Amino acid sequence: MQLSGNKRILASVDTVYRLLTDPDVLMRTMPGLKTLTPTPDGKYAAEMEMGVAAIKGKYQGSMEMVDPQPPHSYRLVMTGQGPGGYVEVNMTVEIVPDGESSTVRYNGEVVVGGTIASLGQRVFTGVANYLVNQFFAAIAKEAERQDDRKVE
Repeated sequence: MQLSGNKRILASVDTVYRLLTDPDVLMRTMPGLKTLTPTPDGKYAAEMEMGVAAIKGKYQGSMEMVDPQPPHSYRLVMTGQGPGGYVEVNMTVEIVPDGESSTVRYNGEVVVGGTIASLGQRVFTGVANYLVNQFFAAIAKEAERQDDRKVE
């Protein structure tokens, strides 16, 4: 399944990139994320707890940001396994200037298996978009507090 979209955030490209790659910020903003622990191989071990439809439950997995091009782009690779099955995400994230804001463009592939797959693409896409929207709303609030642009 493809997952893509654009989100506009009122902050500089540098600020948005920093927020999207900071583990402490991700802990505060990613829906359901309970732990994010660095591992020796440069990834993060993650534990999530979801409460939506057939994906309800605790999930263990990993998260890695590869091919970083600060402050413009990176590729997000995530895996998760839990009672509802498994999820694999491989997504490109690009941050571009947009006037006084930045636009985050994300595009990637989501592979699901197990009970989650039985939801059907339409339902799963709705759940995924709901979670993405929650995440970016939280990132926008963080950006309001942390923007490094000079105010004149």
